[in-house]
Amino acid sequence: MKHFRRWGAVYVLLLLFVGSWLGQFFAMLAEFRSDQQAHGQPFIWSEYWSTFLGATFENWQSEWLQLVFQAILLLGAKHWLFKVDAEDMERIEAKIDSIKDRLDIPSSPAPN
Repeated sequence: MKHFRRWGAVYVLLLLFVGSWLGQFFAMLAEFRSDQQAHGQPFIWSEYWSTFLGATFENWQSEWLQLVFQAILLLGAKHWLFKVDAEDMERIEAKIDSIKDRLDIPSSPAPN
């Protein structure tokens, strides 16, 4: 569960990205098929895939790909960049636990 709290934003952005990508896939598929029918040409998957992938790679720096990439980098680098802050926080928590033990204050269970 700790993993999902830490990386939840990445998973949400990834789901939104995949959902929008699937939406683009089906919208382009319908448009491609209607264009093929309007010109009296048969539908060919290989032609569609090249069109779809071309449109996807044209949008590489558009909203969703850029957001997912930034989220992964920022959340992943957070632990490396702010390692000292995490160590400081662990020392503070250890001191608080020590004080609670001396005063016989029960520790509250960690939230899930």
